[in-house]
Amino acid sequence: MPKFAPRLSGHPFRRFVKREDGSLLVFGLFLFATFFLMGGMAVDIMRAENKRTALAQTLDRCALNAAALRQTLDPETVVRDCVDRVGLLPQLTDVNVTNGTGQRSVEAIGDYELDTFFMGASGVHEIDIHGRSVAEQRATNIEIAMVLDVSGSMNNNNRLSGLKTAARNFVSTVLANNNNKISIAMVPYNGQVNLGPALAAKYNIANVPGLTATANVNCVDMPSSVYNNTGIDRDLQMQATGWADAFSTMAFEYGNSMSDWPTTYSSTSRAPNASNVWCPPSTTNIVRMPDDNITALHTYINNLTAIGATSINAGMKWGGALLDPEARSVVNEFVDANVVPVEFRDRPFDYSKRDALKIILLLSDGENFGDVRINDSYRTGLSPIFKGTDGNYSIRHQTGRPASAGTNEFWVPHRDPDNNSNNGLQGQWRATSWGGTTSTQGTQMTWQQVWQEMRVSYVAWHFYARALGTNSTTRTTTYSQWWNNFRTQRGDSASTPEMDVELANICSLTKQEGVLIYAVAFSAPTRGVEALRNCASSDGHFFHSTNNTALNAAFQAIATNITQLRLVN
Repeated sequence: MPKFAPRLSGHPFRRFVKREDGSLLVFGLFLFATFFLMGGMAVDIMRAENKRTALAQTLDRCALNAAALRQTLDPETVVRDCVDRVGLLPQLTDVNVTNGTGQRSVEAIGDYELDTFFMGASGVHEIDIHGRSVAEQRATNIEIAMVLDVSGSMNNNNRLSGLKTAARNFVSTVLANNNNKISIAMVPYNGQVNLGPALAAKYNIANVPGLTATANVNCVDMPSSVYNNTGIDRDLQMQATGWADAFSTMAFEYGNSMSDWPTTYSSTSRAPNASNVWCPPSTTNIVRMPDDNITALHTYINNLTAIGATSINAGMKWGGALLDPEARSVVNEFVDANVVPVEFRDRPFDYSKRDALKIILLLSDGENFGDVRINDSYRTGLSPIFKGTDGNYSIRHQTGRPASAGTNEFWVPHRDPDNNSNNGLQGQWRATSWGGTTSTQGTQMTWQQVWQEMRVSYVAWHFYARALGTNSTTRTTTYSQWWNNFRTQRGDSASTPEMDVELANICSLTKQEGVLIYAVAFSAPTRGVEALRNCASSDGHFFHSTNNTALNAAFQAIATNITQLRLVN
């Protein structure tokens, strides 16, 4: 049979036809190139995903920080600073901020062009990475402390009545549709903050008066150290504020010249002036723990009275302390005692809780007025003063007596043995205390009993200056010495540097924790206006009201803002 297949000649060519090595090599090179390109693309894609994730997380975090209602910085500035801290500011292309009533929305947009390492071989030289985050914050759990001035000046121009109306309307608006999410505490203040017996018992208070007449005196003289932190340690020992008129001077009655003050006995200006004690006894002007009962809060507001001086620093301190997590154990104990509603257990929340907002509404019609305190040695314990059954007094001076006293240690201010007040016998030195008759002895009084019955200035003059001074000069010196021994006043009516610093400190620390402070100056003087303005979270959180109508409008604006707060992101 004839063979039609051509005969292949040449040895190399025949070998190539018979072997498959060449085709496998080409195919292998093709596969290698394919895998190399795919692997390179994977690397570029992973790099792009890492950049996208970093950009997205940064935009999320920074938008949330800027949207926080508790921060009062410019939101766009917050976003840009936050992004810059991780080196991505060049990739931030836009920031949009929307502020509404009680809410804030922040949109952050970023764009990143990533140069590829391997995908360029396929014509893709860069990958566009886009990021967008929108954060909006509102609040659901709200803790409010209303810090209200009830000093004596609130009686002027019907201010107290205007405050009561504004405060009641505020409570009604805020709690109108409350679902156990909003609590309101009340902190009335004047020269001090009266805690009330139940709250006072929760703290470590020393030298409590303990007299029946002072049962409703429940203030504490806080050390300056408490203004360096937002809470109040329950173990911190604080001195009880005594019921004492350490403010009224003899000059109130007789004029500034001591030469015009009586050198003979007089009971004039002896009794304390209740308006000039730094902790007026009260069952109504006391701190009210968190509540959401509109009727009960209205009743409480209606019963407030105006009396005393003004210590904005003390009011602000206690208002902030009731919002500080350190007070949580106190609130829970009141919950257990059925005083605070059970839904408020475990409040105050931590400052970091995202669905919670803490708010202080601070009002004053004045400015800090130099507070007066009884010095520690004269708060408690026995005094050298004795009281007779006829209501008259004597005092024992074991040292420092004038020569005319001889060995007699007891000075009796009201006695004039020869009934001649002009012969120099303005009082009597005796060997024993006065007991009501010349043959009896009196009952020794505690310092708390003394201050309950006599002004500090009266004691310094009639029991020390008149007893130990022998002329106008020595009486003046002795009076000044004992006036300062008994009491300390920080500043006066025009200048209170220590108290102003304390107020500034606690306002600053409270704002740093994210607490919103609304401050309202109600016909206040310039120094008070500036102190309140500086305390507020921002100029937008400060109101200056000069009449009752404007005050009510300010309270309503704040209340309307609060009622629309909730957290959605």
